[in-house]
Amino acid sequence: METPIARDLTDEELEARKAAELRGDPFLVFRDGEDAQHIVSLRAGSVTLGRRHEADVSMPWDPEMSRLHAELERRAGEWTICDDGFSQNGTWVNGLRLAGRRRLADGDLLKVGRTLITFHDPTGGGLGPTMVPGELSATPRFSEQQQRILRALCRPLFQDGEGINPATDAEVAAATEIAIEDVAVELDHLGRAFGLDEMPQKDQRAEIALLAMRSGLVSADDGS
Repeated sequence: METPIARDLTDEELEARKAAELRGDPFLVFRDGEDAQHIVSLRAGSVTLGRRHEADVSMPWDPEMSRLHAELERRAGEWTICDDGFSQNGTWVNGLRLAGRRRLADGDLLKVGRTLITFHDPTGGGLGPTMVPGELSATPRFSEQQQRILRALCRPLFQDGEGINPATDAEVAAATEIAIEDVAVELDHLGRAFGLDEMPQKDQRAEIALLAMRSGLVSADDGS
C-alpha cells in the first residue's frame, strides 16, 4: 500500500516536510482529492477528523468518510486515535481496524474513509515502538507457550470477513487448551515485554497482536 510519504515528492513538498520536522511537533501528512499534499501540525489537545467543514481536519472530498469520523487526542504526552462508533466505515491503523482507542507511534499509517494519513513524530517519542520485521523474533525470551498464545490471539486477524479484532482471552484459552488464568498472565507478561503495560487491557491485546504480526513472530500461515 502506497503511503502519503512513500512516493516521489516535489521540491516544494519535500521542503514542507522538512520544515514540519524542524518545528518538532507531531504532524499528519495526507493528500486531498486533487493529490495535493497537506501537513497538519498537532499542538492542540484534541483534533477531530471528518467530512464536515466544522471538523478540525476537514476532508469533504472523501465520500467514504463520516461527517465526524475519528478523534486524535493527546494523553499524558502521547497522541492517541479514537473511533468509538463515530464512523460508519471504520478507522484503520497499519491495516487493522481500530476498536476504541490506541496510541500512535512515529510512522503509523491511518486509513479514514479512502484517505491515507501518516502520523509522524519527529521526537520519536512514545512507549509503543513500531517494530521492524524480525526485531522481536530475534530474541529468545518468548516461551513455546507464549508463542502458542500469540498465534491464537492473532488468528482472527488473518481470516476473511469480519476478522478485525484479536481473540479474547477466553477464545485463546479454548484454542490452546491453556487455562484462561494462565493466558491472562502470559499476555500481561507480553504486554510488559512490548512496553505496553500502561495501556488499557483491551487496547493492549490489540497492540500485542499488531506487534507480533509486524515483527514476524506470527505469520499468516500460523493463522490458517
